[in-house]
Amino acid sequence: MGQNQKMTPKSSAPMPYFSLRVNHDVKMADIYIFGNIAQRRGGLGGLFQANSDQSSYDLANQVSNIPKDYLITVHINSNGGELKEGLGIYNVLKEREVTTICEGFAASAGSVIFCAGKTRIMQPASLLFVHQASMSAAGNADELAKASEDLKIVTAAAVAAYKECGITVSDDDLYAMLKAETWITPEDAVKMGFATQIATSQEEDNEIQNDAMASIMAAVSEPPKMIEVPESILETMKVFCETSREYTAVFELAGKALDVMNKDPEMVHKLKAAAEMLLATNPTPKSPAQVEHKGFFGF
Repeated sequence: MGQNQKMTPKSSAPMPYFSLRVNHDVKMADIYIFGNIAQRRGGLGGLFQANSDQSSYDLANQVSNIPKDYLITVHINSNGGELKEGLGIYNVLKEREVTTICEGFAASAGSVIFCAGKTRIMQPASLLFVHQASMSAAGNADELAKASEDLKIVTAAAVAAYKECGITVSDDDLYAMLKAETWITPEDAVKMGFATQIATSQEEDNEIQNDAMASIMAAVSEPPKMIEVPESILETMKVFCETSREYTAVFELAGKALDVMNKDPEMVHKLKAAAEMLLATNPTPKSPAQVEHKGFFGF
């Protein structure tokens, strides 16, 4: 290419760090959180806030516009941010039918949001990161001690979110992980219950779908099995219809039918087929007695 030529993407505009895409045809919505979790600042402060920041207020407004029966997939690639905002997003999402996918990092407050999914998927090349809540503090000993206790309570709120999604690690082990500031691989995330599964490759998905489709097509294409009705059964059914006005004959024939069915379990299906055939060819009863006792036979 010449010096002045440039490569331009085909899409007209790049996808923002946060976006909402709704497909009304299949009743699904995709939310992308590809930035930090932070409160939306007003006034002049908002002018200097990164476009990638996502607040609980903005997300709650977006989610409220998605119909209740839509499935929501939340894609997360975030370093985290303010736990207050993360908890707000977590609680809004967990009330809906949500799948969360860690597309890179679901760190700090991002890991809390990740736990909002009923289905929680880790990409093979992704990581969770958990740690204790932190803050800047200044003041005397009493004020610093109070700040320390407050942080323990704030951390406990994040722990509650982790436990609510069904993690399998003990409280002691979890707090040890938070204290150590722990990165969690996809495999460990599934073992510990932070995630429900690891995403499969497109090739594996296609293999599974092809196998399933082949099984379905084989079942659908299989010719129906015709039930052969012996001539003797047809004759018995004809006699039954002709003598149905006599209760003694009815019970005698019923006894014979039960005896035959006990010897041949498949006879139930054969008798049903024979009855349907006779009803189709003789829809009108032959005598007033048959009309009178029509309900008795369940026809």
